[in-house]
Amino acid sequence: MCNVTRNPEFYKFADSYWVPKDPATSTASLSPVATVSYEAGTGKIPIKGMGYRGGFAEGGWDSIWTDMSEIVRPTRDGVYGREYISTLVDIGRKPRFLEFSSEKDRRLSRTIQVPLPIIFDYLPPNLNSQSIINSIAAASSRTGTLFVASPEQKHWLTPEQRRQMVPLLSTSSLNENREDVMEAPAVELTGCDLGNSKRIADLNPDAPICVRLPLTKSAHSKALELARAGVDAIHLFANYHGEGWDTENPGFVGDLVRSVHERLVRESLRDELTLIVSGGIILVEHVPKAIICGADLVGLDTTVLVALQAHFEGECRSSRDGRIRPERFDASWGEQRLVNILASWHDQLIEILSAMGMRDVRRLRGDVGRAMFNEDLEKEVFAGIERGK
Repeated sequence: MCNVTRNPEFYKFADSYWVPKDPATSTASLSPVATVSYEAGTGKIPIKGMGYRGGFAEGGWDSIWTDMSEIVRPTRDGVYGREYISTLVDIGRKPRFLEFSSEKDRRLSRTIQVPLPIIFDYLPPNLNSQSIINSIAAASSRTGTLFVASPEQKHWLTPEQRRQMVPLLSTSSLNENREDVMEAPAVELTGCDLGNSKRIADLNPDAPICVRLPLTKSAHSKALELARAGVDAIHLFANYHGEGWDTENPGFVGDLVRSVHERLVRESLRDELTLIVSGGIILVEHVPKAIICGADLVGLDTTVLVALQAHFEGECRSSRDGRIRPERFDASWGEQRLVNILASWHDQLIEILSAMGMRDVRRLRGDVGRAMFNEDLEKEVFAGIERGK
């Protein structure tokens, strides 16, 4: 009997975050790189008959387990179910109450819809190229999702591809990018200065305004301030390894998002705006876990690079220190691989929602009762027992 397998060295083109921490799962066929490569190449759900052989209580996303419903419903048939399961999400601000006014400029809501709770996040020049941005734009146009890019990167795109582009702007660059604002489905600002938000609304009243906010242990206070100021969406971002930006003891992206979500819930502001989360989300199971922690949708970053087989040069922990080898490839090939990723993740998200008996991904947001957290379980089981005894 002869078995032909891919050389394990092939799966080492990413950094340490893509390598399983448990030696039992360190084989090439079980690595996150292998999973994403398979999904990008086939568009199918990866199935391994031997079952999961790794640890069940590692850090990060592996310390959260989705809790499936015990009630048998037609939705449990997954992608073959008899009930429709919606993965559509809204981006933007919704009013707390229905208001009637004669003012012409009053807006009851400013939202757009995307068919998946997944968008493509901004990749800086050191982690991007014309081939990569063209692949992202084409895949976004084909699937109906959005991608975040800088005005400098738009020159590589066709007018059709720019329709799905969310320009990433600083408040000081609005004047020189007026056309981008007028054509954009949404606008993302790098700073928290909302003094120019009215100018953006005047240029494009239908475009939700999103503010990019780094995830730290105090991010919930800043998010509350932005919510009260009337921002339509907040893009919370961690580094590419899923860590917060605090210098000492950086938190995990899931915990930090959960603190922001819970703070907005306590202030009765959560339903009015959208939370987008990115950083450290590299596998499909991270998407529902991030939504359970309080996100409305997620942004993909280094997953795109792995799907397109970009070779990392050293560790890629943040947009500042990350580097990839400059390579050119056919953008149609890259487009198909990213479309395959979204197709595979869509089917797997449907399977997870169906196992929970849920018909709408929006109902999953912040529903911590649909998950088990290792830290909470340890407190319940080992209460009063000192470690090491």
